[in-house]
Amino acid sequence: MDVKLKNSNIVVQLGGQLNLVKENSKSIFSGPRVKDAGQLNKNRGFSALLKTNSKLFSPKPVKREEVYLFANQLAVLLDSGVPILSSLSILSEQTEDAQFRKAIEQIQEDINTGKTLAKSFSKFPKIFPQLFISMVRAAEVGGQLPQILKLVSHYLQEQDKLDKKLKAAIVYPKFVFIFFMVLLVGILFFLVPNFEETFNTLGSELPAPTQLLLDFSRFLLHNLVFEILGIVLFSISYKRFKRTDAGVLFFDKLKLRIPVLGDLTLKASLSKFCRTLKILLQSGVPLIDSLDIASETAENILFTNALRNIKQGVIEGQSFSKKMSEFEL
Repeated sequence: MDVKLKNSNIVVQLGGQLNLVKENSKSIFSGPRVKDAGQLNKNRGFSALLKTNSKLFSPKPVKREEVYLFANQLAVLLDSGVPILSSLSILSEQTEDAQFRKAIEQIQEDINTGKTLAKSFSKFPKIFPQLFISMVRAAEVGGQLPQILKLVSHYLQEQDKLDKKLKAAIVYPKFVFIFFMVLLVGILFFLVPNFEETFNTLGSELPAPTQLLLDFSRFLLHNLVFEILGIVLFSISYKRFKRTDAGVLFFDKLKLRIPVLGDLTLKASLSKFCRTLKILLQSGVPLIDSLDIASETAENILFTNALRNIKQGVIEGQSFSKKMSEFEL
């Protein structure tokens, strides 16, 4: 749509950035607000292009692999005596991901204006996790940036491997469940009705379990519309409930109660917590802050609540080991 702004137009398109393109030139200005666009347009003769956010056309998230490779390469360059701005410039040129490259270029600009590296990273929370930012902040204070970047790179790489192993571990149970459901639908909708015709021709009285199965199959076949409607309503209700606090708590509890998979999830979460806490403390991040970050990175609300309880106990003066001994799920 077009919005008149004194001698120029603002064109709204899909995206997430406000770009000002000078007429008859290649000059571009980016800004977050419409009023900034209007002011520049008024003073400099720019036409404004406003791109609004869209989930459908939003860029793919930056892969974790890109982040830990970037951290490792930056550590190597800094260790070799290459200045931070030059290092970032080299890495931005080598980065193939356009979104990540723009983030690195923005970080360069921020550092050039006097901002700290951690502050610059914090502007991109979807790319750099809170753990990464906190470790860099601690490294800047302690003067051990290359070493800390190597640590965080190794941590993210190991976490990436663990996540892939967990996903691979649940592929087979998912396949078995889907196969079972398809088989059940095939039996109830196709196989059982064929047997019903055979039983009717025999004219003999059927056992109660067999008759119950036939009745259930007949019920399903004659109420398909209501069944489809029920599935749709259930799906909508499920998605809405899953977003609520009660829903998150319910499903996170359920994940830990599933046979085999629940034990695997519990061990993976404990392993992640221990590695996260270890690397944060190694980087010089205080225990309270480390527990805070660990609770934010936990992927299960039960873990998050338990870690917050431990943190509160430590703040109140209780020993860390005592609070950990009370850790229950």
